[in-house]
Amino acid sequence: MNAPQENPWLRISAADYEGHMGMPSVGQLDFLNESFKSILAERKPKSILVVGCTTGNGFEHIDYSVTERVAAVDINESYLTILQERFGKHSDKIETICSDITSCRFYPESFDLIHCALLFEYVDVEETLTVIADWLTPDGCLSTILQLADAKLSAVTETPYTSLNQLASIMQLLEPAKFDAMADDAGLRLLSESVRELPSGKRFRLSLHGRG
Repeated sequence: MNAPQENPWLRISAADYEGHMGMPSVGQLDFLNESFKSILAERKPKSILVVGCTTGNGFEHIDYSVTERVAAVDINESYLTILQERFGKHSDKIETICSDITSCRFYPESFDLIHCALLFEYVDVEETLTVIADWLTPDGCLSTILQLADAKLSAVTETPYTSLNQLASIMQLLEPAKFDAMADDAGLRLLSESVRELPSGKRFRLSLHGRG
């Protein structure tokens, strides 16, 4: 039997990740930051779970006078170390967890907001949605950002940070309708959606789902 392959995310340094995502030809670091800022301002959650949090992009926008608990999950421990260094003054409210999301254990109805930006391209979607749905409060919502497929564009933009090219082997882009159907099966109904096109030409679907 072949040994399981290591997840490529564990071989991508924080410097490479931020360098790649921040390049003008990619432009996703600022996009993800502003998107998180917008959902925080809209929802004003008391409790937040950020899955695939990397180094804490956008955590500076959390209003810690309103938000009482932040759980930050990522499989790359080095990313979490940087997050802790950057936001150490809020360590009483931020809990970092190095884990695959389906291995996490939270009480039901723990979070007002669960934020998953460019996560579902790399996980078992049905299993993850089923797990996440149980953690939302009755009025809580799941915020997602999905990269949309484009036959003319490479799923992973070529940059000098070639370590990111490893992701192409595990990246699976989802049709929004298929994602919504799986979310519905997990008890999450679509509340809102929008599509954003970046200067690179890549398009992203932002959506909110709630328990219903």
